Amino acid sequence: MREIIFGAFFSLFVAIAAFLVAAWPIPGRPVASFFPTGISAAEASAAIGRSGGSLLEFGDTPSLVISIGQQPDYVAELYRSGAWLVANAALARLCMGRS
Repeated sequence: MREIIFGAFFSLFVAIAAFLVAAWPIPGRPVASFFPTGISAAEASAAIGRSGGSLLEFGDTPSLVISIGQQPDYVAELYRSGAWLVANAALARLCMGRS
């Protein structure tokens, strides 16, 4: 029984680790920024601008923004500008159902 429980927890750990590696933002590549719910498109655009990035597209709501920044600390700047989560845009596009 202990082997089954260990296997289940280990499998869960590996799945979470694989997701985190896939979602890790790559410098110089598009990133998906998730801002607080209810943020306006203008506020999200301003946050991207303050971070030094360029807006590429909005998701289904203005709280999901795809952007790109060339500086190495771009992800940290997005967090300072109010982003709740920053992830690799390729993974976020899969979740959005668009390519």
